[in-house]
Amino acid sequence: MKPEDLAKSIFLGSVGLVTASTAILSIITGYGTILSQFIVLGAWTILATATNGAFADQHHTYLWSVATTLNVILFTVPASTIYWLLRHRAPRVCVTVIAAWFLFYVVCLFFMLPATDGP
Repeated sequence: MKPEDLAKSIFLGSVGLVTASTAILSIITGYGTILSQFIVLGAWTILATATNGAFADQHHTYLWSVATTLNVILFTVPASTIYWLLRHRAPRVCVTVIAAWFLFYVVCLFFMLPATDGP
């Protein structure tokens, strides 16, 4: 596999895994991390602003759709910048940096910076 193809596979695979990680956010008990609260409460705020608070409280499918979109955007903006800048110039560096960004993002999403004070 060419390094450029590997960079594309790592980029798309990491976006897919981040998308799937949103499903895990729905089963987290307690307060989670600061990033997970930002995503979930941010999605609730976006949905409540677009509709109203009662709708956001009662329609979890829409809430998790917005949360998935927000999660993917927060991951993809830096990852796509890295990908587009390095994919042809330094594809091996691109793979390493995207993989490192993915690991850092997932660690921040589930483990790093726990939110101990509540929403």
